[in-house]
Amino acid sequence: MPDANKSISRSAALTILCSALLLFQIQPIASKAILAWFGGASSVWTTSMLFFQTILVGGYCYAHLLGRWDLKRQIKVHLFVVLSACLCLPLSFTSPEVSTAAKQPASTILILLLGAVGLPYFVLSTTGPLVQNWYALTQGSNTPYRLYSLSNAGSLTALLTYPFLMEVYLDVPTQSGVWSIGFLLFTASIALLGWRCHKQGQIRDQNQTSPRGAIEAPPTYTRMAKWTGLAALASTILLAVTDQLTQDIAVTPFLWILPLSLYLLSFIIAFDNPRWYFRLSFTGMTSLGILFLSLFYIRETADEYLGFNLFQSIAENLLLYTVMLVTVFFMICMTCHGELFRLRPDKQHLTLYYLCIAMGGAAGGFFVTVFCPFIFSSYHEYHLGLIVTFALAGLILVRQILDKHGLIQLTVVIPCGLAFGIVVLSQWKMTQSDAVIKTRNFYGTLHVAPDPDKENILVLRHGRVAHGAQILDDSAALKPTTYYGAESGIGQVFKTLGNQADLDVTTVGLGVGTLCAYARRGDTFRFFEINPDVVALANSHFRFLSKASINAEVIVADGRMGIQTLPQHSTDLIILDAFSSDAIPVHLLTVEAFDLYLSRLREDGIICVHISNQHLDLVPVLAALANHNNLFLRTFNSIATVDTYDAQWAILTTNETFLTKLQSNTKLITPSNQTHLVPWTDQFSNLLQIIK
Repeated sequence: MPDANKSISRSAALTILCSALLLFQIQPIASKAILAWFGGASSVWTTSMLFFQTILVGGYCYAHLLGRWDLKRQIKVHLFVVLSACLCLPLSFTSPEVSTAAKQPASTILILLLGAVGLPYFVLSTTGPLVQNWYALTQGSNTPYRLYSLSNAGSLTALLTYPFLMEVYLDVPTQSGVWSIGFLLFTASIALLGWRCHKQGQIRDQNQTSPRGAIEAPPTYTRMAKWTGLAALASTILLAVTDQLTQDIAVTPFLWILPLSLYLLSFIIAFDNPRWYFRLSFTGMTSLGILFLSLFYIRETADEYLGFNLFQSIAENLLLYTVMLVTVFFMICMTCHGELFRLRPDKQHLTLYYLCIAMGGAAGGFFVTVFCPFIFSSYHEYHLGLIVTFALAGLILVRQILDKHGLIQLTVVIPCGLAFGIVVLSQWKMTQSDAVIKTRNFYGTLHVAPDPDKENILVLRHGRVAHGAQILDDSAALKPTTYYGAESGIGQVFKTLGNQADLDVTTVGLGVGTLCAYARRGDTFRFFEINPDVVALANSHFRFLSKASINAEVIVADGRMGIQTLPQHSTDLIILDAFSSDAIPVHLLTVEAFDLYLSRLREDGIICVHISNQHLDLVPVLAALANHNNLFLRTFNSIATVDTYDAQWAILTTNETFLTKLQSNTKLITPSNQTHLVPWTDQFSNLLQIIK
């Protein structure tokens, strides 16, 4: 019997570990496979997370219901389901219609993922609670909860190996193939575990599973609500923080994985052993961390009070900002998951417990991905989550101190109350704006507002970044502004091309349509814009499109997918204007993307790339692509004026004559020592190399 128990223990651990590895590797594989079809938007990841969390609920519900049968019957039914999932291998992803992907991105993603990975992921999602239940039924008093910690350790390993191994050395089809082989190994592992449990044939009565030999009463609805609520809060903060990071930097698997890894690490620590969760320490650090974040949002006032620019310095340092954000996030996760483990039931209610956790995770995903875009015009769920978490952590602290001396109570309760007031007021401040109109959809938030520093100018912002502006005076309505002034790189390009008749211009990114100011009769201007709300606002609140000399064609589609629909060698100028946001669509700067652009350019055609970016230096990336394609590269920096911003443009072409003419009109900068990077591909990119 001891040998049989050891064999089952080892087999259960191996099965759960294998399942967790596959479960969390398929998430970045699938999300990256479809990312380029949806404009590289950060919501691709959050929508994918909603899909995976929903399937996880289904898997846990299946495990809970299956657990009502005897063990032998469970094994037979589940092995049939596992073998059925093998019929879905190898994984494959089918490109959607261009128009459908742009106009209905969320539903399209859910359908794509369901068809590609739905059943295999469902099978994997059942493994954790189901195997733990088998373990509890065959191992008597041995606790199964450490297996949950092991499962999360496997998940963390999968996430960390993906950006540093899988993504670096394997393309997406090969990744899918390797994953499919891993699923077959998992099938063999769970079949072996089922055989060993079936062979042992000694199922213990659940009445004897309690360490005290008694049956624990069924959990109350209040207790189940706490399980679900804590999981939902952690999930909401996870997705909200992920949105913050991907909007501030870029939409890449590495930045998806960073918060999710910390989320899993908190599960590992909390569920491994009760002694790792220091309640007062973690709740105290959570409260202080959220208070610090809140002061960061009112940093001008806070810095004035301190007498030095602490919070402003953090705001201007990308690394410090990221460290601050993820550190507070980890403390929040430890508080939620530590409290979740403190409320764990006896083993006989194990599957119900995990079902509630999964439902909470899915509820958080639904709240952020589906519900919030309908009720909020900006990412208010992050600020709301911080307020709720602070209230939770503060309540725990206060309750822990209530049995202490009255003076000690006051030293905790009063500061907590004051801090809560600061948190609420600062978070509320972040939700306020003077926008004329605000919208939010799959692709982010947009708001139109007067320029706070300049009179008679209306600005369109995507998040915190200006995407265009227009002078309201009719006499200057077609004057190029922001990054597109006459002295900017793109302005000088159009000046140099002034003698070329009937230009065909293709632009990725519409903004407010400022580039139409350079259109002449006979020219053809087309814009590919992934966000339909940008198109609507450009037409309703700005006049570049309506007052232009030509009728520009505006197509709602991802730029790369849109350019793919153009005839070969049909356009003179391709303008890539999608990189001024805090987050950049990496798929537009790959070898494959530039192969596409060059195939659509006419002989001696030109590629202009707007690379003004606060956090990332894109010149080395373009230098590597220029070397790869034997292109000349020049960069041009323009200085801000009354109506324009500092702007950086890159120009790539084989046309030396054009560059000579351009050089006579501008001061061009040839990048030096910028060719050390390996050209980015659809399968590989490294943002860490280009952080400023």
